[in-house]
Amino acid sequence: MMRLALFEETLEGGTLALPRAVHGLYVRAGAVALDGTPLASDTATLATGAATLSGAGEVWRFEVADVAELTAPHEYACLVLAHPLPRDPAAPFVLRLDRVDFPPEGATPKHGHAGPGIRRLLSGRLLAEVGEEAHRIDAGGAWYETGTDPVIGRVMAPGSAFIRCMVLDAEMLGRPTFRAWTPEDAVKPRSASYRLFFDTLTALDAA
Repeated sequence: MMRLALFEETLEGGTLALPRAVHGLYVRAGAVALDGTPLASDTATLATGAATLSGAGEVWRFEVADVAELTAPHEYACLVLAHPLPRDPAAPFVLRLDRVDFPPEGATPKHGHAGPGIRRLLSGRLLAEVGEEAHRIDAGGAWYETGTDPVIGRVMAPGSAFIRCMVLDAEMLGRPTFRAWTPEDAVKPRSASYRLFFDTLTALDAA
């Protein structure tokens, strides 16, 4: 069993040693470096194995780890959301991180995805209809999508955008994950724009 988690890390001029896992690191704000290499704001990178963050800023850290190796309850202080993934920890997987921006009053067709993931709203406000539930998501709010549940995202405030981290099967490398729910949904316009940060085949034994 694996786990996908999102942490909000605030660095104030010190360093942070990353735990053994696969990490997607999104720099929300500030001047942050990964093993001495500067990372610009509103960019993201993949980190595996022993690595260290330093500087001053806010980093959203998406972590993929083996549930059997999780031992650090102190992490809960910066934990935003975590969800188990029914995957073999020994199998390779694709980690994909991107940014999704919506126009004012935009909405997605009903859809699913080819794999699960965590989203966190950067700005604006969304109504997320997931399965039979509906949630108002304000800036900073995070949610998990299985990929198999139908989803509709509706813009409730201008400037709505979120960061998305997905864990996908190896064969999904370089392939779109969007799955229209019905033939009628397939022909509806998709008004969102996408900025891919990385799409990488990796594995926990690389960490």
